[in-house]
Amino acid sequence: MAKMTATENSNVAEETPETKEDGVEQSNAVEEEQKLPYEVEDGRKTCTENQSKETDINDEDTDENKSILSKLFVHSQWLAVQSPYFKALFYSGMKETYSNEVVMKIYEDDLQAHLTLIEAMYKLDVLIDKDYHLVVQVLVLANKYDVRHVIKKCKYVLLSTAPSLDMCEYILQEIKHLSHMADMYDMLEKFLVKEFTPIDKTWTMEKFTGLSKAALRLLLESDSLGTQSENTIFVALMEWVRFNIPSQARNKCDLLDVVRFEFIEVDFLYDFVQEHLVATKMLGFTKHLLKGLAYHGFSQIRREQFKSKPKKRPFVADADPTFSWVIDDKLEEKLTKFPGVPVYSSIFWNQGYKMKLQLGYMEDLSKCNFYLAIFGLKGEGCLYASYRAKSSLFVSKTIQLKKTLYTASNRSWGYRSLECNKAQIRGKGYTIDIWVQIN
Repeated sequence: MAKMTATENSNVAEETPETKEDGVEQSNAVEEEQKLPYEVEDGRKTCTENQSKETDINDEDTDENKSILSKLFVHSQWLAVQSPYFKALFYSGMKETYSNEVVMKIYEDDLQAHLTLIEAMYKLDVLIDKDYHLVVQVLVLANKYDVRHVIKKCKYVLLSTAPSLDMCEYILQEIKHLSHMADMYDMLEKFLVKEFTPIDKTWTMEKFTGLSKAALRLLLESDSLGTQSENTIFVALMEWVRFNIPSQARNKCDLLDVVRFEFIEVDFLYDFVQEHLVATKMLGFTKHLLKGLAYHGFSQIRREQFKSKPKKRPFVADADPTFSWVIDDKLEEKLTKFPGVPVYSSIFWNQGYKMKLQLGYMEDLSKCNFYLAIFGLKGEGCLYASYRAKSSLFVSKTIQLKKTLYTASNRSWGYRSLECNKAQIRGKGYTIDIWVQIN
């Protein structure tokens, strides 16, 4: 029977009842002391709790050196069977093997995880009802001490827990240096893909820009992440970088490889990507841009010769409107008070292109002007687009614009003198739903 004793820089001590085996009592100790993690000392040199306090009185920096003992009685043979680390600690022939107490110094924050690890080596079920933070900490320690059956149990508990974004981020942070975590990464990837699909609607949300770099990479690298266009993946990444990476540090940002430039539309590459203010500062930009442009120029025969073929993401069809514009009482008042003066919607996106809606009432309020504007087209940049709009404002309920060429000089297209429902005006407001199709 081994007695493991921990000292920690705190005011709380924990003891477990002493047990005996074959009438023989051995003792090993686990001690924690700030700034000296996981260091093993000869137990015979370890102070008792009273001696420790006496030593502290003579120490100049008493606050940092105060420590108390927390003892746990364990079977040294059982721990040795479970962990190569403990086997070496108890039976290697080193001086710790012959001491009555073996001392391990650990940080105060890690003490509960150590005690839970030892307990789990006796009874795996103790992990089931534990908070995921503690289970992850035990997983990290189990990897450190190579306690394989505890590693499996920790994984089982975590894989059986419904994840959240906070849990996902915590796990990614803690396991980043661990090996054999493919099943954990697979679970987290599936969660992130589900959480952010369709990416076309979620990348503008705060929860997306709030992702850590590790979570962002896991999400955008996924073959399962569906989108209407790879253009969207590019603008989503640019938004995250703009929000999270200072301008002066973007030349070291290595995230461009999560974008599949081969599947970005060639016009988008030429008109938007090649001069993007954020992308051009990022590591390896020219290489990635040329890879995308070259892929579009290659013949099908050459593409088939690639040893590593790029994989296109699944296409996500979306029956919902591209954008829904709510005309509330305040906005309607502005429209009726100043006939002929247009109002604009907030920005929305479709396949990487930035858009707005424009609406204005005529003087007698019987007709209105309605337009879709596409921004960012420069020089010779152009884009074919069509749309369908539906609202109780329109007498016909639904209007449709045929495929039209948008350019830098003609960026707004729609309807003038469109008949509108006067009964709807000065009512309780209404909504304009629009479906945009990029051709």
